[in-house]
Amino acid sequence: MGRPGEFLESIHSMPRVHILPAETDLLADPDENLLKLLRRHQVPIRYSCKSGECGSCKCVLESGQVKLKKYDPKALPDAQRDSGIILACRAILSEDITIRLTDSDDLIAHPERKLLCRVVALEPLTQDIFALRLHIEFADMEGIPFTFSAGQYVQIVVEVDGQEIARDFSMASTPVDAEYDDLLEFHIRRTPTGALSSLLGGVIRPGAQLLVRGPMGTSYFRPRHQGPLYAVGGGTGLAPMLSVAQTALDNGKLEPVVLFAGFRNQADVYGLEQMEQMRRSYRNFSYHLALDEAQPGDPPQAVHRPLAAHLLEQVADFAGSKVYLAGPPGMVEAISASLLERGLPEKDLHADAFYPPVTAELAPAA
Repeated sequence: MGRPGEFLESIHSMPRVHILPAETDLLADPDENLLKLLRRHQVPIRYSCKSGECGSCKCVLESGQVKLKKYDPKALPDAQRDSGIILACRAILSEDITIRLTDSDDLIAHPERKLLCRVVALEPLTQDIFALRLHIEFADMEGIPFTFSAGQYVQIVVEVDGQEIARDFSMASTPVDAEYDDLLEFHIRRTPTGALSSLLGGVIRPGAQLLVRGPMGTSYFRPRHQGPLYAVGGGTGLAPMLSVAQTALDNGKLEPVVLFAGFRNQADVYGLEQMEQMRRSYRNFSYHLALDEAQPGDPPQAVHRPLAAHLLEQVADFAGSKVYLAGPPGMVEAISASLLERGLPEKDLHADAFYPPVTAELAPAA
């Protein structure tokens, strides 16, 4: 057993993070990642890629110094860094610091959970996109119902030959489906080289058990916002946008809710029946379908132009709006830049891009 002096010395060697405006103090391990520390203590902060590419986890370094690991300069321009802004996902702690979180009044923190789920359905939506439906059979925290906010994602884990394969996927289902019916739905594109998606129909089939960790992400529906809502999804990025739009409508949102769905061509299109049902059920809901390639037999409501161009053409003024984005990184980054140029405040832009898998260095402590 160590001496009291050794314990006090170890405490003093731990960097202290003072968080504004909450006036909260956290003790970090030496050389700990700032985002990992905040997630471990369930401090609400925006984040998405966890690899310095998206810029979602920006915060203001009020005092002290951090070491910033390599990041994409587009995520943190030099002018912003010079003004004291840092990326939490790339910040390594070595001394006491004070940070200021932005958008904190609008953030909701759900505890990250571990769920044991059973596959109840694997339904093809297109030739290579599948709806994976899971039933939650066991939840940690003494079985408290699993909760998340529409637009968030989880990590699905499969064990193959003693190796753990884990990938992030957004929920297409609503929080009500999980909390009251123990159901989760995901839309996943199966690719031959996909470490997890290639297992759809094989290891991942009805009856199989999967581990789910989450929820994660901060590109989710803000229920207190009063103003137009634009949900923009490219490819399987449509999944969380369906959840966001459906949840907003079910919550009684009265302002316009507009969903923009973009695909390469008609072979990739899915979700039309659900969007049509939402349009028939809610007067304030409408949707747009944009296809990059024109082909015979395209849906009559489709327009043939890039999703970004169609969005900016249809919406002249984003004042008072919130925009939610999900899809391929290039699309999300391009639309985000265009919206900010149009004057949309960064706090009203909520985006998750599907970045390639990164190392597990930012995984929260068990």
